Amino acid sequence: MIQLNELKPEQIASKLITYLREELHDSTIDYISPLTPLKGGFETFMYYFKLKNTKDELNQPLVLRLYPEYYGSDNAIWESCIQNGLANQGYPVPKAHLICTNKLILGGAFFIMEFLTGKPMMIASKDIPTILGKTHAALHRIDPKSLIKALKQRGFNKNQYLYTKILDNDLKTAKKSELPWILDIVEWLIKNRPPEPKSLAICHGDFHPYNILMNEGKITGVLDWGGTRIADPALDIANTIKLITIFPKHFPLGPEYESVDSDRFSRQYLDTYQAQFPIDKLKIDYYGVVRSLDSLLTGLRGNQAMRHPPLVRDLLNFIHEVTGIRIPESLELDINL
Repeated sequence: MIQLNELKPEQIASKLITYLREELHDSTIDYISPLTPLKGGFETFMYYFKLKNTKDELNQPLVLRLYPEYYGSDNAIWESCIQNGLANQGYPVPKAHLICTNKLILGGAFFIMEFLTGKPMMIASKDIPTILGKTHAALHRIDPKSLIKALKQRGFNKNQYLYTKILDNDLKTAKKSELPWILDIVEWLIKNRPPEPKSLAICHGDFHPYNILMNEGKITGVLDWGGTRIADPALDIANTIKLITIFPKHFPLGPEYESVDSDRFSRQYLDTYQAQFPIDKLKIDYYGVVRSLDSLLTGLRGNQAMRHPPLVRDLLNFIHEVTGIRIPESLELDINL
């Protein structure tokens, strides 16, 4: 098996063009623009390129999204399916044109998608909270039925795309812990769990200004759909608020975010969203606790970033504000879940 970290861009480029010539039955296919690494993408390798002697959807600037071998093939199928489902409904996402699950080709599953112009919203606009709120509400207004159908056709089941099923499993797993503070939060979540809304929504799972591209004042693309679930939209809102207000304090996002009043930013974003798509704030707070506990459990499983003491303190403070549960900051952080 090829190891991605052992391959240089020119090696990947050579293997990719060989694959395309064989797959498309055309030995004349070649590069106009060579394979060039793109910044961003913590989970995958991203490369820009452009081909010649191709037709239709491949005759444009393209991006290779290449997954490490240990991801298997599901992630490439999942993300490409979601992106195409949303693109077909007019939402601004890069459409995937060719998906390959044979990890022997490049060392991992991959897909080729269209390249969308633009810069991250955080550096491309001055009215970020308003545009963020409107774009998020537009996503949640899309009927998820056709996407669910597409996911089922690709072999995914309810336990993978319905967040209610995932939450049930997470709560059961967390209850196995012998740490009192985890059990207290889990019991609160079970007792205070809100009813499901009449209509579920497509929830991005990582919706923030650095995952949204803009060009000349317009949204050109929303990126990074690996965490997408079908859920109460309050889940997605809660996660975005956490990404706006808590995480930037502990993980540098860039100089353009340093002077941002995150609380004011969050209020403007939520007010704009609520004007488009009203959501019960109690539900948002509930799912904020869910996401905060999830981050703490990720730290317990060994993720060092989620064990950062100031971040842990902020997550615990949020949980206390919503639930009234006071948890000592000196947590036991070594258990197996």
